[in-house]
This record gives sequence, C-alpha cells and structure tokens, in this order.
Amino acid sequence: DVLHNFAEVSGMQPNLDKCQIFYGNVDSVVRNRASNLLHISEGSLPIRYLGLPLLASKLSYKDCKVLLDKLTRRTSSWMSNSLSFGGRLQLMASVLFSIQVFWGSTFILPVAVTKECDRIMRNFLWHGTGKGKKSGKVAWNKVCKPKKEGGLGFVGCRVWNQAATMKLGWEICQKKASIWTDWCYTVFLKENNFWAAKVSNNSSWSWRNVLKSRNLLANNLHYEVGDGMSLSLWYDPWLNGVSLVDRYGERVIQDSVSPRLKTTRLIGRSSPTGTSHHLYLQLGPLTDVQ
Repeated sequence: DVLHNFAEVSGMQPNLDKCQIFYGNVDSVVRNRASNLLHISEGSLPIRYLGLPLLASKLSYKDCKVLLDKLTRRTSSWMSNSLSFGGRLQLMASVLFSIQVFWGSTFILPVAVTKECDRIMRNFLWHGTGKGKKSGKVAWNKVCKPKKEGGLGFVGCRVWNQAATMKLGWEICQKKASIWTDWCYTVFLKENNFWAAKVSNNSSWSWRNVLKSRNLLANNLHYEVGDGMSLSLWYDPWLNGVSLVDRYGERVIQDSVSPRLKTTRLIGRSSPTGTSHHLYLQLGPLTDVQ
C-alpha cells in the first residue's frame, strides 16, 4: 500500500527489479516476510549512493579512501606546470574544496582523513601536485585565516566538519521540520532536553559526536530570551552561553517547583534585573542577563 500510494502521489513507479531493502538489527523472520511481501530482494551494506558510502557502522579511514583518491586524481589530471599560483588557488576553491565539503557536510570524518584532505590541497597549492609530503611556503593555519587577517580565506577540513556537526545540533535546538530531527527526538531525546541529554551505551558514533559538539556550539551561540516560551529555564545556555544547571548545579532543579520550567515562567518585571521574585530569592540577582 505504501509503494502504491507513493506512485499515485509522485507519479513515479518504482522498478522492483532494481530495488533493494536494507535492514538494521531486524530479525531474519521479519526480513524474509517483508522481502517476500514486497517482492524486493534484500541488500547488504556497505553500498554507494550518490557517490557516498551507506554504512551501518562508524566511518573509517578505509571508507574515505574514495574521497582521498578523488582529490588526488583531480590534482594529478590538471596541467599544474602551466597553472599560475592564482590558477591553482581558484581550482582549490571551486573544485577541491567543494569535493571535501560534500563529504564533510554528510559525515563526521575521522581526524586522519581531514588531515589528509588538508595535506593534498596544501601540496597542490604550493607544488602543483597532491602527492607526496612537502612543506608549504606558509603554514596552513595561516593560509586558512580570513583575508582581512592576512590569510587566503580557506577553511580547514577539520574546522568545516566541526561546523557541519554543530549545524546538526543547531537544527535539533531549533526543532527544524525534517525527518532527521523528528527521528532524533523520537529515538534519542524523547522528552529530554538536547543540552541535558546523556551519552548512552547504545548511542551511535555519529550521535555521540553531535552531543560532543554541544560545548563548541554553546560558545558560538547568542541567546535572546524573548518571551521564553521555547527555552528550558535550567538546561538551555541562555545565561551568556551557560545554563543554570552548569552554573549552580543539579541541586537548583531539585529545589525548584518543576524540572521542566520554561524561561517564560520566571522572567518578569518584579525585580531590578527583570528576574521574577521566585528566581530572585532562589539564585540572587542575575546581573549578566542580556
């Protein structure tokens, strides 16, 4: 029925001969029943989809060999001897950087892979080839500085990948309307706050890294409380990048009237700093609230 409804709504008819079903931690009886019911064969991971590997485990250096080989082939195919420094710079920005961004926006890359990506681009910029281990005329961290600070405006692969990971955390905080965000709240967070979520033993490698990015994300966020309807009083880092739990400890929640209070319940005009009388008595003046 689902496939039939999909065909009616989209106008696209799936080719069952080319379709495969991929399961994760599903009993063999259920797998066989589903495959027989849909007349679709069972596939096995890993496979490649849209040029990227689909995996059921942590992304390894070996899995990223395709990315590294592609970067190396591109640098080897260009006639570097006839390219000026400015020409290599343009190719790096428009081609090489785009390739690693495509992967870095999809996966949390191993540190060794991000270092290798930077090495390939560094070698091509200074020597016209991505192969070998050669030093550059200027340190790579200086090259990656903004132009106004004397750099070339590039972003290192590791930094870009961290930013992409923080973006995932930001989408969760914003409760962005997407299947992935809904899935995170249903499977991992349930009724918990993102900032208070614990890393469990069954957490996937990707989810662990998203949670690890919270400190870096909080340091780069600026909260405007507004009406406080969507902010957790205790767990959201609305107090100049720090949550009340981090500042005062778990005891402050135990002494409160409710662990799920929103900021709107305790922010008012009844104290000199805009803090409600209840919070003012419990915590004292929050003079650094903006």
